[in-house]
Amino acid sequence: MKTVQELNNRKVPIVRIDPSLEQYRDKTIFPEKLEKVNEMLKTVKLPKKKI
Repeated sequence: MKTVQELNNRKVPIVRIDPSLEQYRDKTIFPEKLEKVNEMLKTVKLPKKKI
């Protein structure tokens, strides 16, 4: 088991990303959901600030 200090000093990430996921980088996987979320974001407003 490595200590927290050893893990923080490492230059290599602890998590390894699978290279086969690169095929999804520029693809929209759920276009319907993306469209719905974009519509929601257009109409949303920021909350009022309390002074």
